[in-house]
Amino acid sequence: MTSILMVAHDSPYGSEKLYNALRIALALQEHSDTPIQQRLFLMSDAVGAALSGQQTPDLSYHIGQMLELLLAQGVPVSLCKTCVEARGLSAERLIPGVGIGTLVELTQWTLASDKVIHI
Repeated sequence: MTSILMVAHDSPYGSEKLYNALRIALALQEHSDTPIQQRLFLMSDAVGAALSGQQTPDLSYHIGQMLELLLAQGVPVSLCKTCVEARGLSAERLIPGVGIGTLVELTQWTLASDKVIHI
């Protein structure tokens, strides 16, 4: 089984970097011919993607829903604790199932992964 870690840094809205990272993650889950183990770690401004209750304009992509799909598919999603605290976020405001992790967790995930993608 291939293990893939995706680490994203960009804000959820304003550019399409995080959107495209989540599109890749969803495509990997849905179209892989062999089983994969995928993990997602959000850092910097990307932690805002995990806020529940996001409101988006009509016909716009919805980052929160994309994260919910990944979680439903069994993909662990963790946020950098330092980044969360620096932005005044709390666990109560996050999409259910999203965890708050540390650099120790990110280090362990990195060492356990066959492939690491930074976006």
